[in-house]
Amino acid sequence: MTSDEMLVAYLDGELDADTRRRVEGLIGSDEAVADRLHFLAASNLPFKNAFDPLLDKAPAEKLQSMLAGISPPEPVRPPVNGWNRRGFLAAAIGFIAVGVAVDRTFLGLQSGLHGDQDGSDWRAVVAQYMSLYTRDTLGTGPVDAALQSAQLRDVGSQLGLALTPDRVQLPGASLKRAQMLAYDGRALGQITYLDAAQAPLALCIVQSSKGAKAADAERRHGMNVVYWSSDTHAFMLIGHESPDAIKAMSDRIRQSLAI
Repeated sequence: MTSDEMLVAYLDGELDADTRRRVEGLIGSDEAVADRLHFLAASNLPFKNAFDPLLDKAPAEKLQSMLAGISPPEPVRPPVNGWNRRGFLAAAIGFIAVGVAVDRTFLGLQSGLHGDQDGSDWRAVVAQYMSLYTRDTLGTGPVDAALQSAQLRDVGSQLGLALTPDRVQLPGASLKRAQMLAYDGRALGQITYLDAAQAPLALCIVQSSKGAKAADAERRHGMNVVYWSSDTHAFMLIGHESPDAIKAMSDRIRQSLAI
């Protein structure tokens, strides 16, 4: 049986010509290999950035043993798109490294991708993703202000918002980076920070056509969340700060982005 590592290398285009032909032969002749390939190709969440700091400590042999015993779901045969499929394997390794059951976690993430775009489902997926962040995920060194500005311009242009460091800066928090993720095939902007205690904090934004909604609060995966909507976008601020601190930060962001 071809290993999962070889299959993700095949999806990433990282195999030499002879090995690639051998894998393609197996895919064509062995239904189990074909199903596993489609299973590994099915996820499109960009997990990789969240797990890089965990990979050196990840029990890869244990992962392979566990994955070998998981029956793949019915193949949905989606197109292979965009992100490096080795990130999927990295994500699974990361889940084991932090003590989360692989099958339950991936099933939970996948089931959350088909619900209400502007309701609780997208917040649930973001919260699961954020619960795996550490200080090292975001880096503790100096930041490049020009790069941050460029990242914010790119995220803002894709979401239809004018984003600058001044507009998204939060009191007591250090802005780290801005990036585009994907939720259910739609753009999701993520702006990350380290709070005063050097814990991860994030502002996430999706386009919304459901109209303005007042701010509300909840708690997910040990983090506090404030979420709200404008006429054109839905927002959530999630972090480890106290509920009052998260609310104060969200008030600042709402005022700033309303200008």
